[in-house]
Amino acid sequence: MSRLSIEIDPEQHRQIKTLATFEGMSMKDFILSKVLKPKEKKMDPTEKLLSHPQNKKRLLEAINSDTKDHLVFETIEDLKDALGV
Repeated sequence: MSRLSIEIDPEQHRQIKTLATFEGMSMKDFILSKVLKPKEKKMDPTEKLLSHPQNKKRLLEAINSDTKDHLVFETIEDLKDALGV
């Protein structure tokens, strides 16, 4: 087995450790997953809906409307309804 050492400042170390923790990984596994095994990113349903410019425009209009009610989308269906899809 080989060893790789790099010098990073304490802030970079903290950031990498935090990101790894949020992913539930060790720092080693996190870095290797980013460097050697780039995951094919699956688009989540919200991203997929918002990737269409017309849907994004409708949602932004809904968010920026003068309504006093807060808009909450608990499900993808709620979001689709707001977008008129």
